[in-house]
Amino acid sequence: MKIHQSHTRKDICEIIEIFDLIDYIEDYSDLSKKDLFNQFTGILSKLKKIKRDDEFLFIDDLKGLKDYLQKPNQTRITVKEKSEIMDIAKDIIFYCKNGFLISTSNFEDTDQIKSKADYISCYGNIPTVARAINMLNVDDKIKPKIELILSGKIKIQMRKKYEEKLKKQVCLKKNHGRYVIRFD
Repeated sequence: MKIHQSHTRKDICEIIEIFDLIDYIEDYSDLSKKDLFNQFTGILSKLKKIKRDDEFLFIDDLKGLKDYLQKPNQTRITVKEKSEIMDIAKDIIFYCKNGFLISTSNFEDTDQIKSKADYISCYGNIPTVARAINMLNVDDKIKPKIELILSGKIKIQMRKKYEEKLKKQVCLKKNHGRYVIRFD
């Protein structure tokens, strides 16, 4: 089995953590990409089964993991594609910030805005795209609202971030009683 080169070293490290394969490779985070790929391939050939993942990669068994690693990484996009997506997202943000007026934007009509937003909505892992779609969904002219597509990993990260934000919020408490303030 050969791991496709589009998978990064970071991707393999995350897979090792997700499937609890940390015990099999010592200091995996310090290895080079080539060494990590070689050791990880050797471990996959020796393993009989792995635990099921229903949170991040949605892989059921060892065969599914091997198939996933042999194919190109679906989450990676080319620089040209990302540049095009970012330009569209920036145009949508400009449209939203200028009061949802088509005359001040680069778009000709709301159908063009909707089609461009539908195109970039599947790249919801990019923060600028997520911001653009969320801002556009405030516009009353866009119906039905555009659904932002996020990976399971990003959804979990966002939920954790939101929970941390809630914990850090300052809460006011009202205490009843008699208090004496002295100024010396």
